[in-house]
Amino acid sequence: MENLYDEVKDYQSEISEVILNNKENLEELLEEYHLFDISRVVIELKPNQLSDFFSHINADFSAEIFEYLETDEAEDVIEYLSESKIVRIIENMEIDEAVDLLKYLRKKGLNLLNKINPDKRKEFERIMAYQEDQIGAFMSNSFLTIDKSLTVKEAMVYVTKEAHSVDYISIIYITENSKLTGYLRLKDLIVARATELIKDIMETRFEKAFPTDDHEEVSAIMQDTSESSIPIVDETDKIIGIITHDDLMDIVELIEEEDYTKFAAISDSEISLESSSLRNSIKARLPWLSILLLLSMVTSVILGFFEQRLSNSGGAILLASKLAIYLPLILGMAGNTGTQSLAVMIRYLTKNEEIDRPKMRAHLFRELKTGVLQGLIIGVLIFVMINMTTFIRGDILNNINLIYALVTAASIFIALSVATILGALIPLLMNTMKIDPAVASGPFITTVSDIITLSIYYSVSLAILLPLFI
Repeated sequence: MENLYDEVKDYQSEISEVILNNKENLEELLEEYHLFDISRVVIELKPNQLSDFFSHINADFSAEIFEYLETDEAEDVIEYLSESKIVRIIENMEIDEAVDLLKYLRKKGLNLLNKINPDKRKEFERIMAYQEDQIGAFMSNSFLTIDKSLTVKEAMVYVTKEAHSVDYISIIYITENSKLTGYLRLKDLIVARATELIKDIMETRFEKAFPTDDHEEVSAIMQDTSESSIPIVDETDKIIGIITHDDLMDIVELIEEEDYTKFAAISDSEISLESSSLRNSIKARLPWLSILLLLSMVTSVILGFFEQRLSNSGGAILLASKLAIYLPLILGMAGNTGTQSLAVMIRYLTKNEEIDRPKMRAHLFRELKTGVLQGLIIGVLIFVMINMTTFIRGDILNNINLIYALVTAASIFIALSVATILGALIPLLMNTMKIDPAVASGPFITTVSDIITLSIYYSVSLAILLPLFI
């Protein structure tokens, strides 16, 4: 493994030497290296080396390098380039990549947008007009279309001529009077007979999306159909862009990040160690913490209801101290099992657009059985552990201690059963209310579980044990 790492480092050192020691034919010398490796070297260059390097390569090659830079890395590089150079680079970038960079640059990005060629600017503004959760914000305009009336020979001539101007040619889209009617894989075009008509060999069954469609739904379609791209059409069925497998990976990463932040009870889905400020961090977390604080206050109120009964006599105080010993364990176990059930349900809901009621009922029944069985097993273990602890301390295993152990075991059995079914029901309820089920985050379900578990534990314990301790 170390040898492989050394080879990678040497590889990038080689690229660095080429950049620093050559001024002429620099692009030709770098052609044998992958653009990602070149981008890793570029971000390590000194300011004067950066400006010198980009002055010796054209805007198209520069744009290809920029497409492999993270937005914060691109921002750092831009600091040392002239405005005219930056504008030319952005004009040559893939439209979705360029839009992401312009949005990230905010005020500076808006200023650069105004300097861009008017035709290009219109394309950028069209993409920027879509919401971040709409698939139009991710679409690319780098694709080929051909008319269905062409022969294979005519289509091949056209594709050969235009292929250099686009990045994606694996699938060629077929149109008739500007309307999308089908598609053809490049491989099928190559092996077809020259005299055949495109309309006779094209595929007419395909998935498509509108630019305002939700990005999660479109990414799910791509995953289900295993297509490498999906066309985006307007209301007249004219193709205006495509979503490729590369875009899918970006969308999936974004969705996972959004779900992760929601699961952690953070309202802002943007997590960046470099750009996140103290103010933004507090702004992102404080609303959820405030909600959880209010929910947690219910726990304090419940304890207040039992406080008087647990402080009336010496026996009641003794019982209160004994109940407190296993309270953290019971709350923790109930929270854990609720979170497990929650994760399973959220996974189901995010993978299935429509709820299959029979399957959902079966899933809920399975979760209930899982909770009951887990509660039974953990309850038996708790019963054994309490009695072993009592024996190790040298106390007598009398009826009161045995009943105490049994009540604690029964409480955790009920708590785990309830917490498991709650973990499945809460995200399902939120999904029914058109709320993202990921909002039923770990802290949320844990807090709700604490409220119910605490009520169960103290109600059962006081009803059965308090008379024995008074």
